[in-house]
Amino acid sequence: INISASVKNPGGTLDATEVNINPFSLNMLGNAFTATAQIKTPISDPDFNLTANGTLDLGQIKNVYPLEEMSLNGVVKADMNLSGRLSYIDKEMYDKFNATGSINLRNMILKMKDMPDISIEKSTFAFTPKYLNLNETTVHIGNNDLTTDCRFENYMAFALKGKTLKGQLNVQSNHFNLNDFMTAEGDTVIAAVADTTTTTASEATGVIVVPRNIDFNMNVDMAEILFDKIVIKNLDGKLLVKDGTVDMKNLSMNTLGGSVVMNGAYSTAQSEIHPALNASFAMNSLSFAQTFKELDMVQKMAPIFENLKGNFSGKMQIDTQLDSVMSPIFTTTNGSGSLSTKNLNLSGVPVLDKIADATKYTALKNISVKDMQIDFTIKEGRVNTKPFDIKMGNMNLNLSGSTGLDQTINYTGKLKLPESVGSIAALTTIDLKIGGTFTSPKVSVDTKSMAKQAASAATNKALEAVGEKLGIDLSNAEKQKEALLNAAKQAAERLVQEAEKQKVNLVNKAGDNALKKLAAEKAGDAVANEAKKQADRLIEEAEEKGNALIEKAKNGETNK
Repeated sequence: INISASVKNPGGTLDATEVNINPFSLNMLGNAFTATAQIKTPISDPDFNLTANGTLDLGQIKNVYPLEEMSLNGVVKADMNLSGRLSYIDKEMYDKFNATGSINLRNMILKMKDMPDISIEKSTFAFTPKYLNLNETTVHIGNNDLTTDCRFENYMAFALKGKTLKGQLNVQSNHFNLNDFMTAEGDTVIAAVADTTTTTASEATGVIVVPRNIDFNMNVDMAEILFDKIVIKNLDGKLLVKDGTVDMKNLSMNTLGGSVVMNGAYSTAQSEIHPALNASFAMNSLSFAQTFKELDMVQKMAPIFENLKGNFSGKMQIDTQLDSVMSPIFTTTNGSGSLSTKNLNLSGVPVLDKIADATKYTALKNISVKDMQIDFTIKEGRVNTKPFDIKMGNMNLNLSGSTGLDQTINYTGKLKLPESVGSIAALTTIDLKIGGTFTSPKVSVDTKSMAKQAASAATNKALEAVGEKLGIDLSNAEKQKEALLNAAKQAAERLVQEAEKQKVNLVNKAGDNALKKLAAEKAGDAVANEAKKQADRLIEEAEEKGNALIEKAKNGETNK
């Protein structure tokens, strides 16, 4: 090992310092390596000349210096020269700055305690004054592989001054498990390129910080990526990294049993503790069950997915902040979207089971839905669903409402049954109120709404009967009025009788349970009272219509 070095300063100012190293040389088991350095005044804008030439066998270092808890192998060959003033780089005066040569790596293997093994079969860095080129290089980190070829611009200003590093990168991989680079607490083990001019996020978080001083245009083609419980395959698209933000352009992937195309931005420009995500997703044939299994967000906000058997497609836009483990902060989450599904099987869904119990229609506990579409919005973490239909043969369940982060649900529903099961004068629609939580829903029948509906349905039946009566050939308007009133009174009587029967049926179905019986009596009273009101109104309408017929007859008009 030979070193000849000098540092001189005549005094008065640090800028007058000069450094000279000529040479620093060594020979290790037949491999020679030599480096020289001359740094001339002023130090604030040095005129320097650096050279390196030779071979280093990294595997021989352990014979010279003990490497505790580390194993290192590989051969590094260097042949490079850098010369010029630092200000030439700042001013992009590359014609005055010299940077030539290359660094070659071969059969490099690094093993460290508590870290995955790192190996590089071969790689070459080539220098020019303006560019640093990295040829196609495959890095193996544990069971992960990453192949890249890159071209970096402004690399000297980045390395020496912390200026922005610009680059064009092509990245490929057969398998990359991001979980291998996170500790159990979510801390990052291997960080991205650090921003040398700002403070990065705390090491106690798993946030991926996007450095503000890189400007990369990346093409990504990765066969398989694992992140948390999510498996992503065939990831392909463009990433634009600039000013602490990653813009994703048509990033397509196969995941959650189907395919997704993503556009949007991930940014730590405003906060390195709570990154921002604003993205849109086009989804095709994703599995309900797999989505529930792999996405914590769905487990918290839509646990109903667990029991849905089938696939869904649609689109979603989301704007949210992320926490220290890269999960959405739901109180900041806003968005919108729509989902559609075909051939969906609904069984073991607590909400539908409760609806089936409340309506005494057990067929709802195991149904198949051919087509269904749901439109929704997200505001501050609460999902608001627009009215949507679940069509089940000759039945239809219409639902709308909202769900929250605490899994509370606030829905209203209308269950339209076949006329063959209607119980009050062709009453076939049951109004529902749905509350509680997904795992413990509470379903009740809206008796007040049903009473109005029952009376209205019976009134319509009566008017139809009156219409048939009017079709008889009557001799004069007085007889028509009389027939109209008689028909109306008969229909009103039937309406009240039907309501009284329904009241009795409701009480009988309640059984011996005192609370249920009391509720049934109140519901029956509501139906009966509403029926009486409608009956009175029916007779009033018949009277009015009869008088109108007589008035027309007096004016010489013909009634048919």
